Amino acid sequence: MSLRLRAVLIAGISLLVLWGSAAAWMMRGVHSNLDRTLDGRLAMSARMVAGLLERAALAPNSAASDFAEAVRVSGKEGIACEIRSLHGEILARTTTGPHSEFESLPAGFSTRDILGRQWRIYVLRANGYQITTADRVDQRNMLIHELLSVAGVPFLIAFLGGLAALWIGIGRGLAPLKGLSQQLRDKHADDISPIAVNHSPSELRPVLDAMNGLLKRLARALSSQRAFTDAAAHELRTPLTVIDTHLQVARISEGDEVASSLSSAEEGVKRLRRTLDQMMTLARAEAPADKADGCTSVVASVRGVLEQWKAEEGERLVLNISGEDIGTPVPKSMLETAFRNLVDNAIRYSPRDAAIEVGVFLDQGAQRCLIAVTDRGPGLTTEQASQIGQRFWRGDQGRKSKDGAGLGISIVRAIVERFGGTLELRPREGGGLVAEISLPGSNC
Repeated sequence: MSLRLRAVLIAGISLLVLWGSAAAWMMRGVHSNLDRTLDGRLAMSARMVAGLLERAALAPNSAASDFAEAVRVSGKEGIACEIRSLHGEILARTTTGPHSEFESLPAGFSTRDILGRQWRIYVLRANGYQITTADRVDQRNMLIHELLSVAGVPFLIAFLGGLAALWIGIGRGLAPLKGLSQQLRDKHADDISPIAVNHSPSELRPVLDAMNGLLKRLARALSSQRAFTDAAAHELRTPLTVIDTHLQVARISEGDEVASSLSSAEEGVKRLRRTLDQMMTLARAEAPADKADGCTSVVASVRGVLEQWKAEEGERLVLNISGEDIGTPVPKSMLETAFRNLVDNAIRYSPRDAAIEVGVFLDQGAQRCLIAVTDRGPGLTTEQASQIGQRFWRGDQGRKSKDGAGLGISIVRAIVERFGGTLELRPREGGGLVAEISLPGSNC
């Protein structure tokens, strides 16, 4: 159902309910007031006849011809009037009405069912006369219905006219949405220019701002993907060229030169494999997380990663834990990947005899965990600090090997920021670097 039709239906149903309730209340009030008015008319008619009789100075025992000359009573269907003496003799009456039932009635108002019809009757006894006036109840109800129908026609016209005006008004109000949808349909896949709708209402502006913000983020993402693709192509081209060169040398060489060329080609293959592994890790870091890969223990994940270097670098790695263990929304595999990259960078850049300190600080109250990896490497200059984290950027000074792809810190930043964490790289007092990631915690 369209918004336009839904709004008109809601307004129409609401008006029907509200106005119907008001009409029912009004009908009840009109019926009561009209009954009082018509009862007053019956009583006034009876008193007027009594006044005329008194003014005519007619005695109750006067001849009927005298009454006919003094009081001329006429009536129409549904209205009756009768004059009797207190002895029961009919002195004058209208030509219509159930006069045979008027003889033994109490004084005042009463409602009687006479010959299948209800009558509202008023009896007045004064000056030796019984004056009875009556009208039919169905005539009263007909009068009420006529009044309500007269009042209901303008209401019906106003109701239908209001719905029509609402339909037209909503259609014009939704015109900017039609313009927006047309712009979106006309956009090409590579068109990321902002959307503008002339004379847009204030309610639509947040939507436009959000969509334009989305287009800006999409533009940045596309630009980043293009840069990543270009850098990846360049980064993969280098080891492939090395491999191809050494294989060609091996093809035309003999003896030890062949073995040396094949060894160099093998190193190129390893570097290419590591680069592809890092690229796949980065892709997984930006893909939807697996709910089954939850991390319920930060300490266990950190210890598991450090176990991988126990044989070669175990003496250099110093672990300090502060606080009670907690979990984190970051998937276990992603947390281990981010921590592993930080430790790997510290090992690559630090001297062989320098210790690498790993600190895990846990705060259950604030539901926050902090993992810091501290080394004694060359650290970072101001310019390097502004560039680190860019994909395929490497700080080669001070590194013992040249087999990195420049994706390690990019992967750490992508994982941490995705789950509401932060990555901070700062110089260490006395030389070196402190790599610190702060992550939200959760109950184990």
